[in-house]
Amino acid sequence: MLAQAGIHVIVDPPELDERALDHLFDELGAEGFALELARRKAAVVVARHPDAMVIAGDQVGVLDTSSGLRQLNKQPDEDSATAQLMTMSGTTHRLVNGIVVVHVRSGRAIEGIDEQRVTMRPFTEQEARSYVRRFEPFDSGGSYRLEDQLEMEDGEGFVVQVEGEHDSGVRGLPLPLVRRMLTSLGVPTPDL
Repeated sequence: MLAQAGIHVIVDPPELDERALDHLFDELGAEGFALELARRKAAVVVARHPDAMVIAGDQVGVLDTSSGLRQLNKQPDEDSATAQLMTMSGTTHRLVNGIVVVHVRSGRAIEGIDEQRVTMRPFTEQEARSYVRRFEPFDSGGSYRLEDQLEMEDGEGFVVQVEGEHDSGVRGLPLPLVRRMLTSLGVPTPDL
């Protein structure tokens, strides 16, 4: 998304076992957990690029249930992805993005949070399974991607409303927040 906005980027995904840190979710809450994951990712990348500006982020999906907060994770297979989608049928969940920007040379780092509220229409298990088979959203927390919804026929998509500053936050990189963070570090940015 940054490259499409005219910012030269090098994509360097850190090796971080996010699931090994899931135990921190209850302790830190969604916002704290998203920032902790972003901090750890930033630290890995900063060590490899000592002259760069590093932007790291993580998104945590959260569903408020009668028994408390439920984290929405990436699911490894059709059955678990379908089951997770079914917990979200007819509900609203939150997507919390933790973003860390590190200006490595100056040692300055700033953090920010972006939250999106996504409402889904009620749908059947067959609809959820059909979606999972078609789009294979195994790389996405919540087992869906907003961009897939745009490829679906009218009335077929699950997402009926997105509340937040910008829909880029649903896709995991809230561009207006990133722009403000870069600007506060003195980095000129095109309109994101």
